[in-house]
Amino acid sequence: MSLLGYLRWMTFSLFLFTSPTAFSTTITDSLGNPFTLDTPPQRIVTLEYAFADALAAIDISPVGIADDNDPLNLHPAVLAKLEGWVSVGDRATPDLEQIAALKPDLIIADVNRHQAMYAALSQIAPTVLLASRGETYQENLDVTLKIGDIAGHPELMQARLLQHKNIMQGAADALSRFHGHSVLFAVASENGLYAYSGAAYPGGVLKALKLTVPEKVGEEDRALRQLTFDDIASMDPDILLSGNMAPDSILAQWQQQPAWQTLKAVSSGQLIGVDGNHWANCRGMLASEAMADTLQHALAVTPAPPSEVLPSERDLGIEPE
Repeated sequence: MSLLGYLRWMTFSLFLFTSPTAFSTTITDSLGNPFTLDTPPQRIVTLEYAFADALAAIDISPVGIADDNDPLNLHPAVLAKLEGWVSVGDRATPDLEQIAALKPDLIIADVNRHQAMYAALSQIAPTVLLASRGETYQENLDVTLKIGDIAGHPELMQARLLQHKNIMQGAADALSRFHGHSVLFAVASENGLYAYSGAAYPGGVLKALKLTVPEKVGEEDRALRQLTFDDIASMDPDILLSGNMAPDSILAQWQQQPAWQTLKAVSSGQLIGVDGNHWANCRGMLASEAMADTLQHALAVTPAPPSEVLPSERDLGIEPE
């Protein structure tokens, strides 16, 4: 059975065995408090990219998204699944009037950004505080399941998460000859090179693909660390993923140094340019799967075939079409 067929089967099953009047769900928010909805939300506003990613992964479009006033800040894989939404401004300071005008019945806000405005948001609609900013890859998956619960589609989200794990495992298998190689993702600006450790979200994705992130980046439990050229030379990663955020980044200056050509990533042709904005700021299943796909193509391996059959289908005894 195809993914589409499976989702239709699941939707029909939910229709048979549930009713809107019977809906009630409670989750624990990221402050440890219970959050309950008694009716399934139809008009959701999300105030972080990751929350939009989670809903888009199960083909739900929020009515409003905080996109920092530029839809291109959202990952292309997320944008491709969205329709009929409007911007509600910056993630840090979303436009409360615009949110209220959308008449939402659920607002998903970030526990680290939006606690100060929680009361104001709650006057507009029920508001749940979940983690996004600063979360790890695994923490994002845990939050994604909670979003499935409060969106009224727990089984659908669980199935999509199983498919995600299949996709990531397939990508890890395709990258098997690079297992054990050190891979560093860093964003280059005019003033510095900022590397992401294994504790940061991009590093967590790399580790999920069974790649190694240099331990020195995460010293003192840092998720983000500014590196000098000597730091890079000392780490000497096998693969360097560079997310340039400026045309004249510091990498352009370092490339003039004779020692630049001696770096393993440079001499082996494994200095790989990636989208620094999306890799650094976008979280979620769709963003992570795109990161895995980028690596497979950049490292010239045969990409894993799309995951069409979900583990849950096998568990249910459903055969592929």
